[in-house]
Amino acid sequence: MEIGFLGAAGTVTGSKFLVHNNDTRILVDCGMFQGFKELRELNWEDFPFDPRDIQAVVLTHAHLDHCGALPLLVKKGFKGPIYCTEPTLELTKIILLDSAKIQEEDADYANKKGFSKHSPALALYTTEDVERTLPLLRPVNLHTQFEIGSLKVCFYSSGHILGAASATISNGEKSIHFSGDLGRYNDPLMPAPEPPAKADYLVMESTYGDRDHSPKTSKEVLKECILEIVKSRGVLLIPSFAVGRAQNLLFEITELKRDGEVPAQIPVYFNSPMGHEVARLYEKHHPFHRLGSGQFAEVMSEVHTIKTAEESRALNDDKSGPKIIIAASGMLTGGRVLHHLKAFGPDSRNIVLLAGFQSPGTRGFSLLNGAREIKIHGLYVEINCKVIPSDSFSAHADRSDLMTWLKQAPEIPKRMFLVHGEPVAADELRKRIDKELKWYVTVPRMGQIIST
Repeated sequence: MEIGFLGAAGTVTGSKFLVHNNDTRILVDCGMFQGFKELRELNWEDFPFDPRDIQAVVLTHAHLDHCGALPLLVKKGFKGPIYCTEPTLELTKIILLDSAKIQEEDADYANKKGFSKHSPALALYTTEDVERTLPLLRPVNLHTQFEIGSLKVCFYSSGHILGAASATISNGEKSIHFSGDLGRYNDPLMPAPEPPAKADYLVMESTYGDRDHSPKTSKEVLKECILEIVKSRGVLLIPSFAVGRAQNLLFEITELKRDGEVPAQIPVYFNSPMGHEVARLYEKHHPFHRLGSGQFAEVMSEVHTIKTAEESRALNDDKSGPKIIIAASGMLTGGRVLHHLKAFGPDSRNIVLLAGFQSPGTRGFSLLNGAREIKIHGLYVEINCKVIPSDSFSAHADRSDLMTWLKQAPEIPKRMFLVHGEPVAADELRKRIDKELKWYVTVPRMGQIIST
């Protein structure tokens, strides 16, 4: 077998791994590149393979950096099945439709305001492209082996977000275990990741490979921020991924209010139509997370859901506080949260809480590193509000979690590959694994093809 590292190699985005065995070619994930401009521009380039030659896609989970390029794959000729768990299937439908809509709206807005360097500005893919992709999604249960040509595949829970999975791929003689994105052992909503399956080769994420998360819990961080805006009568703006992060935030804010740790009357606005749909899936697929039937519906009953653009604009026009606004995207790369940042960023009474990883090249990363002016829709916005970064909300395993996961492996793999991490994070984890476990570990280059 061969593994082609065609994305998420030397960076945290654009996950794409091509597995080739005899006459069978499958793609593990097909994600969108995010962050720096030179990475985003890769989304517009041709795939380094012919999509018509790919028999199937094995999708680990529904985040855009793992599923976001599927419509492009279909647009270029791919017609095979896309295998994933049932929650991932339903989330992917929501996320891809939302992604296309945001791209179309952003292109229209850029053309209307004339701030794009391209004339006309275009969406990377359209709703129509997504509609051609969705019928290809195929649900598969965890721990159920299925065949793709000469290969056999099996999914295992990886925690992280609803439906996320690791995947083992075997040709009967050799096997490769892909971790996907691994969740935390103390996540408030998601279960701990299952141990790695027995495999000859291991491909593992390394997003937080060089550090541990803060010992301060996400609930403690939220409590401090909320009490601060109560005093200032300001706005707590939380840019958030609509899948996973938003649900954790809503759950913990509700718990703080119910336990009397913050004032119960503070309104919470959830400005993500997609996030609202995702919340319904958390209720539907409650066996995939820690809460019981009906519990997440109770959480959502205490939240003001913003559905229309008119409601979103009205929220911006009302500068009174205290109030909490949660909106996508989590790294401030697009969506309604940008309009909120324009409205509330200049006011020193307010707080922007960066609740998790901020990829280099994003507006979130700029704020994290002290930028006091952020370019939004062609104009620079002055940032006078308080910016609080915290990794306590991350859905990713940290360095200690990753090492704990590896130590549960049933046997030592012949070779291990670290992906989905910035160069420093991946190399620090490589050195730690070498020191503690004495395993053969490689950090592959983008585009590298390795024979097993």
